[in-house]
Amino acid sequence: MIVRSLQERDYEKYEEFLLQFEETLLYYSIKYKLFLEELLGVESNYLLVVDESDNIQAVLPLMKKEGKFGVVVNSLPYYGSNGGIVSSNDKAYNLLLDYYYDLTKDVAGSTYITNPLERDKKELEYDVLDRRIGQWTPIAYSENIEESVMLSYHSKTRNLVRKAMKLNIEVKVDNRKIDFLYETHYENITSIGGKAKSRAFFELLDKHFEQGKDYNIYVALLDEKIIGAVLLFYYNTTVEYFTPAVISKYRSYQPTSLIIYRAMVDASKSGYSWWNWGGTWLSQDGVYHFKKRFGAIDKEYRYYTKINNKEIYQSTPTELLKEYDNFYVIPFEQLKR
Repeated sequence: MIVRSLQERDYEKYEEFLLQFEETLLYYSIKYKLFLEELLGVESNYLLVVDESDNIQAVLPLMKKEGKFGVVVNSLPYYGSNGGIVSSNDKAYNLLLDYYYDLTKDVAGSTYITNPLERDKKELEYDVLDRRIGQWTPIAYSENIEESVMLSYHSKTRNLVRKAMKLNIEVKVDNRKIDFLYETHYENITSIGGKAKSRAFFELLDKHFEQGKDYNIYVALLDEKIIGAVLLFYYNTTVEYFTPAVISKYRSYQPTSLIIYRAMVDASKSGYSWWNWGGTWLSQDGVYHFKKRFGAIDKEYRYYTKINNKEIYQSTPTELLKEYDNFYVIPFEQLKR
């Protein structure tokens, strides 16, 4: 077996390899790769282990960004995208992990983000370890789907969904509402001091993904007026809860809760097994409990970071955000300044 880089001629068999495993996520996909390359303006180096017949045995997606302190490598960058090795056997896994260590030994820093659906095969080498809680709601129901989804929720969340129903809020898929989603998301996030996704993120959706197959925008309407929306991605067995947005004055009407319920039911009927809420910091109690009450279970995943350029420790959060936008470099509490 040898390690080599993914080429365009490999794309079809690369996807076929990924779909052999139920735990592979959107973030590994070719569509997401091409999307991030254009959105972030960065280079990728997706590694393959192939056997003597050029059959893929393992993969590792990597992206890199040049900055003041040198090259930073992530698997993967951008809002907590999961990465890590997917392998069909331990020999290929170990070969690829050793190759990764060698490849990243001279870069400024590297971060390997594990997959919450796959248990770590071994403890990786690191200078800094950051733990995150992945929250996942199982939605693989074969009968009584509406009732089963509702019963998986905490009683308080069931009441919130029913409140929205009583207000006659309508939920439907409308993939034309990208502008509403962006503008409302931007207002929601910036009003609490967060970093909103760029307009380019939303403008590139249709270039790289197929409406109704790869993604849907669910909208909530009250008296035919849109008051909320949620962007969902679909890949393999998992639905990715990616971007919610709600007009602030209608937040108490619970449009997002009703969208989530309707979308979970639809996804279960379509054969999806998991609803991925994404990562939650250990300090985010409110966000954690919101997701937990939708039947979410915890799946920890880890950020294994190696820092080779020790000058990074003397930098500032502002400097790192400017130099390595959308890449993970180091937890800010580890900085010495």
